[in-house]
Amino acid sequence: NYIFMKNLLSIFCALCIVHCAFAKSIVVSQKTSEAYQGNISQAFERKMSHKNIEVVNHLKYFEVKKKGEVIASFDPIKVDRNSLYIWPELSPNGKMLLFTTSDQGVFICNLKGEILYKFGRGVTATTWWNNRYIVGMIEEDDGVNFLKSDLVMIDIKIGEKIKIELDEKIALYPYAHKPYLEYFTPDNMRYIIKLKIK
Repeated sequence: NYIFMKNLLSIFCALCIVHCAFAKSIVVSQKTSEAYQGNISQAFERKMSHKNIEVVNHLKYFEVKKKGEVIASFDPIKVDRNSLYIWPELSPNGKMLLFTTSDQGVFICNLKGEILYKFGRGVTATTWWNNRYIVGMIEEDDGVNFLKSDLVMIDIKIGEKIKIELDEKIALYPYAHKPYLEYFTPDNMRYIIKLKIK
């Protein structure tokens, strides 16, 4: 009985540790807003350079340049003629490339074009929060208009999604510059919030 109870306690403690590791929450503060004039889907110029490294998106493939010279060229998932690479962004440490394709969804690769993580088509318009988390939107539409759109933070190591609780029913096209996150609503309002992961 002692050995059984000891093993049971060990399992319980392990489960508690796992639960604590996954049970994160996001605190939103310092919210501001302003009207925006322009195309909200193309409002932000995403980071594509780090120190002397630059990544260039040619829509069908990427080039990596060092001090202006091409050192690598790759088509990481071999997109077909009807697909393009969109919303690319270099990670804060300059070692990973986040991108979306219209038919296969969101991926992360290294600067050799090797796929590191795949997230599928459920999330779009992704942006780096830090080297461990990305932010994106999960939306529903009727083919013309957005019906709902939530912002989520994703742990790229384990794939866990954490919903960012906002007042707006439709939050679109996030852009992160830690500790701040910007996003839009369909009426062209631009919101800036401060986030903290707990």
